[in-house]
Amino acid sequence: MKHTLYIYSQAPLFEIINEILVDFIVVPLTLDEASNHKFKNNNTLLVLKNDIPKEINKSFFSNNNVVVFFSNKHKFNDTIKAHNVNFFYGHSNVKKFLDEINTTFISKTLILKNIEILDEKISNINSGESMLLTPLEKEILIVLFEKKQITREFLLEEILKIKKDIETKTIESHLTRIRRKLLKIESEIQISSKEDVFFLEN
Repeated sequence: MKHTLYIYSQAPLFEIINEILVDFIVVPLTLDEASNHKFKNNNTLLVLKNDIPKEINKSFFSNNNVVVFFSNKHKFNDTIKAHNVNFFYGHSNVKKFLDEINTTFISKTLILKNIEILDEKISNINSGESMLLTPLEKEILIVLFEKKQITREFLLEEILKIKKDIETKTIESHLTRIRRKLLKIESEIQISSKEDVFFLEN
């Protein structure tokens, strides 16, 4: 199962990128996107040469799961320390950095409203009712939890690995099963759709 990871990079990722690509769908992030207040609840990696770009403010760090990696040894100034985010630099910290990536972006419980996703199970945190998820169902739900809405094209090509020009009802069958499981555990959120966009509704 792959998680979505947004990366803003000023420098080459060296050997890190090979490790990251194993567990993540990597999406390039621009400074314009990072400075937009609507960019929230995302796993984000900043690969920097020097200081944090002025376009990225404190709300970016409080609204997202962020790890910062400096390609060169960096003298942390007060601005960087104020963000209260884990920072790493240079090749000597690659292993520790990758451990932090896993801890921050993968090894965590996802909670939205009264619903919790942990391991291969989705649960109602109030009643304790739960349902097992297939790996693909879990991946679809995690992406929806993170992005709040996704396009049909993204779901087909990035998650189901089906080309958009192929006629298929696979997407509907997966979403129908997920909707049924959400209903059975009395979820406060449901998956809705409008045209070619799927989104969480509560």
